[in-house]
This record gives sequence, structure tokens and C-alpha cells, in this order.
Amino acid sequence: MTSIRRTLLWWVLSGTAALMAVAGFFSYRAGLQEAGEMFDARLVQSTRVLVGLVNEPLGDMAAYPGEPIVLHGWHGQASGVGEALAFKEGHAYESKLAFQVWDAQRHLLLRSDSAPTTPLAALADGYATVRIDGEQWRTFTLRTSQGRWFQSGERADIRQELAEDIAEGTLLPLLLALPLMALLIWLAVDQVTRSLRQVSDQVGERAPERMTPLDAAHLPREVGGLVLALNGLLARLGAALSRERRFVADAAHELRTPLGALKVHADNARHATSREERTRAEELLAGSVLRLERLVAQLLALSRAENAGGVVPMRRLELSALVQGEVDELKPLIEQRQQRLVVSLAPGEILGAETQIALLVRNLLENAVRYAPQGGQILVASALEGHTVSLRVDDSGPGIPPEERERVFDRFYRVLGSGVEGSGLGLAIAGEVARLHGADIRLGSSPELGGLRVEVSFERAATGGGD
Repeated sequence: MTSIRRTLLWWVLSGTAALMAVAGFFSYRAGLQEAGEMFDARLVQSTRVLVGLVNEPLGDMAAYPGEPIVLHGWHGQASGVGEALAFKEGHAYESKLAFQVWDAQRHLLLRSDSAPTTPLAALADGYATVRIDGEQWRTFTLRTSQGRWFQSGERADIRQELAEDIAEGTLLPLLLALPLMALLIWLAVDQVTRSLRQVSDQVGERAPERMTPLDAAHLPREVGGLVLALNGLLARLGAALSRERRFVADAAHELRTPLGALKVHADNARHATSREERTRAEELLAGSVLRLERLVAQLLALSRAENAGGVVPMRRLELSALVQGEVDELKPLIEQRQQRLVVSLAPGEILGAETQIALLVRNLLENAVRYAPQGGQILVASALEGHTVSLRVDDSGPGIPPEERERVFDRFYRVLGSGVEGSGLGLAIAGEVARLHGADIRLGSSPELGGLRVEVSFERAATGGGD
């Protein structure tokens, strides 16, 4: 497993070192170049100073050429740098500097004792690089109006040494700064990644069932965002686990009764002493199986609705067509109970998940059919009102008292005294689907039929959209 801290340090340090090396290389080259230009300029300046000092005094020597004048310098032994090379009598580098003066007839008039008796370079104006006695020299030649030639020269090794000193002087701070920068980078990366390690430790040491939020105090904004996202995930996981635990506990409790009844009816059928007793037990057994089957189907539907987690695939749905399809599915049961059904549907599109909206409609219709008495009435209507599409289901059953209308959306809650067997899941499923779709579900009394009225209001789908 890769480490962010190690990877970050590697890339930052190696990148910094590479950039420093490139910068140092170009700085070194620039230092050498600038030093060379400076020394060339000084060579010209030295030649011009020499012209200014000795050109006129040498005027008479042109008519009487003889032995040249030799200027002697300091020729001691010295090593080191800086002040170690400087003395009262002169400088250790004097022997590496030379000058000559030649007349128009190319007779040597004046030279330093470090210069040879032959020209330092060809007598032609400008710079030249020559070898004298195995050493490389850089020279400059200048001719005056009187025809005299003035030459100045420096040994290349002194120029190289001084240029390298100047270039190294510019490079040395970079080299010295590199380890200090590496230390600062290491400390900065360690400080930045410390918060990540703290979060990692909090998550690693946490028990699986512990869903409390992580401590987000004193964290950088970027890490704080990660912690907030983790806390949101922990909250959702905690809610999901809580729902699962509650669902399992409620389902176990609710399944105990029908399973017990199923077992009793099966025992009665097995121990029946007459055909009538066996037939009656078998009918009760079949009814218990149907009730258990419906309860399991509703439990699975509720579990799917709750586990959607607030995220459902939305598409445009024609609510009236969907309701009509569910009504057609229930018509055989309605006819069996000799109930009168009135359907009044107005076109209206909503955004929703088709399977879940169908589940909501089916549970509302089944509730109405179950609670409306034999030969009772059921009214199903939809309407388009501005930006809202509403669905209304009325029945002529006993209704629900106002003080219990909020409780019936709880799972397995049943109104006492209704005289109808049920699991208490129909309205819970409808309420959960409505919540996931941002719909408003309300319970009231039906003014036409006197029983329960359930009204669900959806936001109308925007015109011009598509799936």
C-alpha cells in the first residue's frame, strides 16, 4: 500500500533537487560567462591605462630602439585564497599577468618580467587566445595613433580559477539551501499528513457498531471535508443499521403470530376426526398461508422502499395511466366483494420511480378495498392543480380517528376496533414511497363516503422534459 506522505516527500524533494540542480547548472554557467566578460573588460581597461601612462614617455625611444624596459613584479610563493595571496610587496597572481609595448617597427619597448620577449599574440587589434610556454593566455592588443602596439594578457588558469570562484559563490547558497529546504519540506509534509493519520487512527480503532461522528475539530479544510463526508456516511449507515435492526425485530414479532396460527391449523388438519373438521382446518390453513404470503410481500416491499436511501431513478410518469392499471388489477377482488368503484382520473405527469409509485397506489387501493365493507363504495380520483398532481382514494369504511392518523404511518401499527385483519404495513409503505419522492401524503375523512380519505400530492413534471 502506497503512503501519501512518502509519495509526497519523494516527489517534492526529488523535484526540488532536480530544479535546484538545473538552476545551479545555469547559474554556474552564467557565473562563468559573466566572469569571463568582466575579465575581458578589465583586460581592455588595463591596456588603455597602460597606453595612457606610458605612450607619451615612450616617444623618444622610438628613435633610439635598444633594450626594452622591464618592469619587475613580486614572484614569491603563496597558496590559499583571499588575503593569503596579497602582500605589501605585491600579489601572488602577478606572475600570471603580463603586458608589452611594441613600436611601429615591431621593436619591444616595454614589458613586464612575466611577459616573453616575443609578442604575446599576433600584432593585430582585438582579443586572442594563444599558448605561451605550454600555458594558455587570453590577450588583448591595441594600436595607438603613433603606431605603437600595446598588449595585455592573463593566463587562462587564473581567469578560470577566478571565474569558478565567482560562479561557485552564486552556486554555494543554493547548495547550502537544499538540505534546509528538504528539512522544511519534510516538516511541512509531516504536519499536513498528521491530520490524515489522526483520522485514519480514529477510523481504525472504531468498533464496527459505533457510528458516532469523527472528531473534525482542528483539522485543515481539505481533511475536514473528508471527515464531514465520512460523518455523513456514518450517519447514513447508522440510520440504515437502525432501520434494519428495527425491521428485523418488528418482522420477527409480526411473523410469530401468523406462523403460530399456521402451525395450529396444520395440527388441527392432521388430527381431524371427521371430514368436516378436516375441511374446516384446511380452509383456515389456506387463509393463514395467504395472509402470511401477503405479509411477507409487504415486508419485502417496505424493505426495498426504505433501502432506496432517498435515491430513486426518476422518469416521467403519467399518473392517471399508472393508477388505471392498478385499478384494473384489483377489479376481480372489488367485484368479489360487490363493491362499487368510481374512477375519475385527469391527465398529469410526475417524476418518479415507476415500481415504487405503483407500490404506493396498490397499497392505497388494497387498503380501501379491505376496509370498505361488503357492498361498500370506493372513489379513486386524480387532478391537476397548478404545479401539483394529486391522487385521492376514498372508501366507505370506518375511517381513522384524527388522533391516530400520524401513528398509522408507523410499521405494524393497526387501529383497534376496525374489525379487519391486516399487518399494519400498507400506509407505512405508502408514506415511505411518498417521502422518497418528496410528495405530501395526508389522511382525512371522506365527505362523500364517510370513511377514510388518503390524498397524495406530487410535484408536476416540468413540461418539455423527457425520461
